[in-house]
Amino acid sequence: MIFLYDKISQKHLILALKTYNYYISNSFTNFEEKRLSINSFKLLYKKCKLNKLPFIIAIKKDQIIGLAFVNKFREKSGYRFTYEHSIYVNKKFTNNGYGSLILKELINNCKINKNIKNLIAVIGGSDNIGSIKIHKKNGFKYIGTLKRIGFKKNKWIDSIYMQKKL
Repeated sequence: MIFLYDKISQKHLILALKTYNYYISNSFTNFEEKRLSINSFKLLYKKCKLNKLPFIIAIKKDQIIGLAFVNKFREKSGYRFTYEHSIYVNKKFTNNGYGSLILKELINNCKINKNIKNLIAVIGGSDNIGSIKIHKKNGFKYIGTLKRIGFKKNKWIDSIYMQKKL
């Protein structure tokens, strides 16, 4: 598996967007309700790069295995050392350990940025056992559940919060 970080090609962004949009359309793990356009996804990538935050795409034999990126946790200045991350594994490659490998790579990239002291996982759905497991495996601690905080497809969804101090 190869990780792409900088100067990610249009082709790889489009393929990563397909994975991202899959989770918007087919799950409760992402609270977005409308699929992102390639332009919106490029803006997300550029924002990460502009703020010197990790955005990685994992590929194997030119197939997207998954992607992960980091954003500010909140806009208020007191949260300036705390960041939220997102991780998505291509549905074809789930349950093969790739999520944990991608998360490890993301954590290593976060350690390079001295401003990132805390990583927060906001996991959509109490039943997202796979995500909870890979976060525990990578040193995240459960810090709470916000009950029925998201609403998607006429269903209320919990958010699980996990934290890792770097």
